[in-house]
Amino acid sequence: MIFRSLQYRIAIVFVGLLILVMALMLAMVTRSNERIVAAEMTREISAGALVFKRVIEQNRRQLETAATVLSADFAFRDAIATQDQPTIRSVLRNHGARIGAKVMMVINPAGELIADTQRGDAASSSYPVPDLLAVAETQGMSTDFKQMRDGQLYQMVLVPILAPRLIAWVAMGFPVDDRWAVDLSQMTGLTISVVRHDDKSTALLASSLDGARRLALPAELQTLAQDTPKLLSFGDEHFQTLLLPLGKSASVVLQRSLEQAEAPYRSMQNALYSIVMGAIAMFVLGSILFSRRIAGPVNQLAAVAKRIQEGDYAHPVPTLPPDEIGQLAVSLDRMRQGIAEREQKILKLAYEDTLTGLANRVRFLETFDRHPKGTPAAIAVLDLDRFAMINDALGHPIGDRLLGIVGERLANIVAPPGLVARLWGDEFAFLLMGADEAVATRFAELLHATLRAPFALDGQRLDVGGSLGIALCPQDGQDANTLLRRAELAMYLAKRKQIGFVLASGIGGDPPHEHLSLIGEMREALDRLEFVVHYQPKLDPSTGRIKTAEALLRWQHPAKGLLPPLSFIPFAEQTGFIREITPWLLGHVIAQTARWRAEGLIIVPSINISARDLLNPELVEQVRKLTAAHELPPDGICLEITESALMEDPALALEHLNQLAAYGTRISIDDYGSGQASLAYLKTLPVHELKIDQTFIRSVIDSPKDAAIVNSTILLGHALGLKVVAEGAETSADLEWLRNSGCDEVQGYGIARPMPAAELPGWIAAFAWKLHQ
Repeated sequence: MIFRSLQYRIAIVFVGLLILVMALMLAMVTRSNERIVAAEMTREISAGALVFKRVIEQNRRQLETAATVLSADFAFRDAIATQDQPTIRSVLRNHGARIGAKVMMVINPAGELIADTQRGDAASSSYPVPDLLAVAETQGMSTDFKQMRDGQLYQMVLVPILAPRLIAWVAMGFPVDDRWAVDLSQMTGLTISVVRHDDKSTALLASSLDGARRLALPAELQTLAQDTPKLLSFGDEHFQTLLLPLGKSASVVLQRSLEQAEAPYRSMQNALYSIVMGAIAMFVLGSILFSRRIAGPVNQLAAVAKRIQEGDYAHPVPTLPPDEIGQLAVSLDRMRQGIAEREQKILKLAYEDTLTGLANRVRFLETFDRHPKGTPAAIAVLDLDRFAMINDALGHPIGDRLLGIVGERLANIVAPPGLVARLWGDEFAFLLMGADEAVATRFAELLHATLRAPFALDGQRLDVGGSLGIALCPQDGQDANTLLRRAELAMYLAKRKQIGFVLASGIGGDPPHEHLSLIGEMREALDRLEFVVHYQPKLDPSTGRIKTAEALLRWQHPAKGLLPPLSFIPFAEQTGFIREITPWLLGHVIAQTARWRAEGLIIVPSINISARDLLNPELVEQVRKLTAAHELPPDGICLEITESALMEDPALALEHLNQLAAYGTRISIDDYGSGQASLAYLKTLPVHELKIDQTFIRSVIDSPKDAAIVNSTILLGHALGLKVVAEGAETSADLEWLRNSGCDEVQGYGIARPMPAAELPGWIAAFAWKLHQ
């Protein structure tokens, strides 16, 4: 839990970073100290060795000088020449005392001692260091470190006494003892020890060491090589040690204590440790105080943000110091105010219609959902009459103002807990709590009375009526969506019948669900090539020949069998999918016609074109490309259009028809007489034939009025230069009547039913054979 707190995380991060930096710094200092100490010890050992060698050389020269001075003394030479022993010993003792020499000897040229300060009687005694004498005889002088009979190591020098020839040798020796080692240690700053060693043992002759280290040194030197520094340990102490030769039988040991060398650095390092610990302690305290200063305001802001998250915008953000967090607090407070304002706007937009100020569909549905289940209620849907005319004539701004005034008037006739809402456009919905059929009927009457009074707008009197549909709960449905849908269907019925209002109980059931499923299946049917084309021949009654046929689309449904066009074409037109079906149909029929022509069968098929297809700007180009691709002449097909297609957008329809006619495609008006086309259209349209609707043909024998209509249509078509086609001829009597009336072509079950393309050539051949017979 501690790591979830911003305060502790800040402190831990800061302190952790400080500790890491300090640890790295201490590690670097320690490593640097170690390198410095090692380098310093190497330097001190080297410098001490150099000083030691110079001191030894100085002592040698001092001895040589003292011996030379003594050998040059006339009285001393005379005493040697006369063998005056007392004088010789006296001179040796006095001279040795002056220069600090402990060994004073006089040796004759034969190598025998004449006098020796270490022994009172030197007669018949030979010089104890014959090798030193041999070197002196060769070089005229010699010096070396030698261990005498007393076991003491001395620095010896041997010089000749000449008068003028060699009469004797004088030898002097400085003792190499602990005092000598201590003096040299003080001069060099190193620990000095002198040892004599051979293959079997090592003996300590002199040393500035004391105690246990003095006793342990010989054993540690067994593995030490000369002129190679090595770190030796004596208990808790460590010494950098260098072994140098001292004459032929002795060696000097130079040592530097590691602990002494490290002492100043350890002191500095301990001081640094104390400073680091103090800094860390102060930094911990400062980090905690600093993190509290940050985390405290942040926690306050987090609490404010949580309240905002919960929808509480009333509490202002506390005032904080004018730093970055204070600026954040100011921004958060502005955000709180902005969110509160925007939420009010969003709520208003979400639940209120911006144009009329009434409730919208969302609020209407939510209000109904709060209505107790099963209790009576009514939903009414109103659509204004003549509003589209007003909108088109006066413009949308006037229409919007009119909707606002209508909304104000409608709001006054619904008392709480009822509700009036604008669904969209000029459609309003009413929620009547606890209403039954009688209450709903009275409300409809009140509503129509309210709308009956004209609306005054910019000095104009506008009469606006309305069509109302009413659905009752629970009779017509339990949920708002069902009741709204039923009320809308009732409203559409009231608008068609122009009867003011209709109850949902009088509209019957909902559209079959299978129609909705067919709409979703049509695209898959097109991909799977389930659509097929049947052809119904058209007879020329004057010659008895078949020159044309109508192409009729069918759907070979895998589960429902062969479906006629009325089962799916209306829904394809409503959804716009007809624009995908028609290109397929055109391509299929044109390709089939081209194949028939290649086989010698000349048939001009008629293809039905819907209103959406006729208004499609790509229709003309599709016809041109398809006919050109199959090398079919433009008049090799005929496009059938209905009167309703012409009426939807006459100008655009006429433009596309003129383009098709200019290209050479034949055009026919289908179902003529059942729509609203005027004679003026026949005068201006570039059509080639009229196709009389079958409702007139089926009763042409029995109904004089229908016969008169058909006769007049045939005469009118011929007068305009159009071919006239009658569809729906069922009997031979119908065929005979139409032939006598001058009809150009006849189509119907009395001739042949629609058939697949593969059957049409055989049927035409058989029909021609029967006619010939």
